[in-house]
Amino acid sequence: MTPTSFTNPFRYVPHPSVREAARDVMERLDRMIADNELPAEIAKGFSEGKMLGVLVCKEKYLAAFSGNVGGTSIIEGFVPPIYDLMKPDGHYKEHEAKISAVTSRIMEISLSEEEKRRSSLMQEMETEIQDLKLRKKQARTISECQFANGEIKRAKDRWKEKIAAAEEELNRKKYELDSLKKLRAGMSDELQRWIFDQYIVNNAAGEKSSILDIFQQKGLMPPGGTGDCAAPKLLNHAFINGLTPVAMGEFWYGQSPATAVRTHGHFYPSCTSRCYPLLSYMLEGLGIDVGIGWKAGGLTREGYKDMTTTRLYEDKEIIIVSKESGVPSVPGLDGKESLQETLEKKLGISLYPVHRLDMDTSGIIIYAKTKESESALKKQFEENTVRKTYMARLSPADNNGHSPEAPGLNAGDKGSVDLPLSPDYDERPRQKADRSQGKTAQTEYEVTSVNEDGTTDILFYPHTGRTHQLRVHSSHTLGLGRPIVGDLLYGGCGNVWTEGSSCARLHLHAFSITFRHPKTGESLTFTTSQNCY
Repeated sequence: MTPTSFTNPFRYVPHPSVREAARDVMERLDRMIADNELPAEIAKGFSEGKMLGVLVCKEKYLAAFSGNVGGTSIIEGFVPPIYDLMKPDGHYKEHEAKISAVTSRIMEISLSEEEKRRSSLMQEMETEIQDLKLRKKQARTISECQFANGEIKRAKDRWKEKIAAAEEELNRKKYELDSLKKLRAGMSDELQRWIFDQYIVNNAAGEKSSILDIFQQKGLMPPGGTGDCAAPKLLNHAFINGLTPVAMGEFWYGQSPATAVRTHGHFYPSCTSRCYPLLSYMLEGLGIDVGIGWKAGGLTREGYKDMTTTRLYEDKEIIIVSKESGVPSVPGLDGKESLQETLEKKLGISLYPVHRLDMDTSGIIIYAKTKESESALKKQFEENTVRKTYMARLSPADNNGHSPEAPGLNAGDKGSVDLPLSPDYDERPRQKADRSQGKTAQTEYEVTSVNEDGTTDILFYPHTGRTHQLRVHSSHTLGLGRPIVGDLLYGGCGNVWTEGSSCARLHLHAFSITFRHPKTGESLTFTTSQNCY
């Protein structure tokens, strides 16, 4: 079965031909690693975790890996890089070595030692001066007192010279360090611009451009690593070799990282910071819209509904509705009409959102009708006094040997996930686990049933309200290790072995909510009759 349009790399359900090609690549890698057919460093690089990609063309399929593996960018069976930075005698390596030399000198300069020396000298001076002042107090004659004053002055002058010399050395090193850092930054910027000038990419319309020009036309500078992801490698190789792209997908191979949600064999969308401007250019001529929306890029989910809402409650202060999956809660940059805007048109008044549901999440949402009610309700959310219950359906656990086993879940099990989160700025809007700088994110759960197909129905009781909290706590290997069914961002639309179970929508539903009325203070609870199954 041939897709009706090419894949939107930022929002897709992997086509069966893509899953078949990806499975073939993974099986080949498994065999080569097991039979020691790869150099040790390359085998280690793949096993430790790498994003791979496949591009199915009418003629054949292509495979690629992101970045390099074990310091190597060219490996048999994978397409070559757009530009090979790993050439040992190339411009990049030569200038990288120069930058490394500057970095080494920066590391050698220790300001702390000079600062300690200055501090020590000042302490020694203070000790000696205090001792001389004590002798002055003990002087019995005017001449002894005058001599003591002279000793104090001479000591201060002597120490002043020593401290000045120490400060001069400290300032010299500070100046050298600052100069070296500026030099390194300039060298790095110059090398980065040179790199992006060398990366010439082709698009489906038969045009070509440097990555630098593509980004600068949008008023941007490409981040480091742009052009080294699997997707642009695949497309560029296909275009310059006259191949006809049919479908594409990127998937994780090997161990899961401790931060981003990456599980062996699961498909993920292309990164936004590096790939969105680049792939938008490269896909020109294929007739798809890469705007991040449900129907962009030819992606239509079976069961997608036009926006309808179930009104649960309304008075002069608030309105509570249950929204469908695929509807934005509030106005966004993609131009798609939000639930807030539609309700405002129907009611003829302005509404104030006090919390949000992801576009893909269905269920209960509250809007305030006055600024006073907005402020009162927002305070309840900020203080975590609002109680929410979500229902979800989780994908089967993989337990594939490349990542920690997901905890066993049985009907009636209860537990919690405590995993701090922070934005993944290279992968917006995705979030990542971050135990060092992330914000506290806590979720209680209760398993309601384990289904015959291996999926798990579960209730979530979030104690905090971080972006994508339930989605990350479900999918991350440090959480439940099972992405929510239909989650395009976090690997919930199938893996290389199994087709996504009911990817018509994200199976996450805000089922009930309890809060205090912003005007009367009365405790209110609302539930929906709908579900996400």
